[in-house]
Amino acid sequence: MFKQLLKIWSEQAFSQQMINEFLTMLDDSEKMLSYAFKVLIQESKGKKFDKKIYQKDKKINLAEREIRKKVLIHLSTNPTCNLPACLALISVAKDAERLGDYVKNIFELRDLLKDPGKSRALFERLFEKNGTELMELFGMVSTAFENSDRELACKAIASGHEIAKRCEDIIEEVASSDYSPRQAVVLALGARYIKRIAVHLTNIVTSVTNPLPELDFVGDKPVENSLKSNCEVIEIEEKEKNNI
Repeated sequence: MFKQLLKIWSEQAFSQQMINEFLTMLDDSEKMLSYAFKVLIQESKGKKFDKKIYQKDKKINLAEREIRKKVLIHLSTNPTCNLPACLALISVAKDAERLGDYVKNIFELRDLLKDPGKSRALFERLFEKNGTELMELFGMVSTAFENSDRELACKAIASGHEIAKRCEDIIEEVASSDYSPRQAVVLALGARYIKRIAVHLTNIVTSVTNPLPELDFVGDKPVENSLKSNCEVIEIEEKEKNNI
């Protein structure tokens, strides 16, 4: 009995350690994004954020490799451990690593465009409105993942889908505009980077709503499919609880 209890405790301690390391990756990416938006929107000088951005990106890259290594070692030495959870953690850690890359790309846009000029209205809509919602999405995803909160995860999926859709609309708007090449490039790239961040955050939170074979998958219409499949279960369960 003691050996069984010790094994359970060891498994739980390992899982919590990995989750904490993963949540730190998300927190570092969120801070990086905050720095990037300060440079772009508030026109802060980029140099004072250069070191913070690139140091955190390196830290995120290292954390992803460490999580993957520790999980693989754990699997090889504990063949009866929770295999689906370990594989899911490796997958979401890779998504978190990609977040740092795209945030770094957003930060580097400040070298391409010093003054938005006549594109300022669209520039503000992209980096301020969508940017604010993207920052909120980070918090939703972290909380949903840490607490295995399926209801909040579904809301995060819906929010991520909406952000991604608006980014696609902005790209279409830029394509038919008469903005200067620099303005058009920055807006199109910025929209693409923000969309990819939203998508990777959505992929992460599918670990809460989807079984392992469907991880990172929310269908051609993410909101509709995820709500009709996994998120609809939540509503049914809530109704059953209320009827008891």
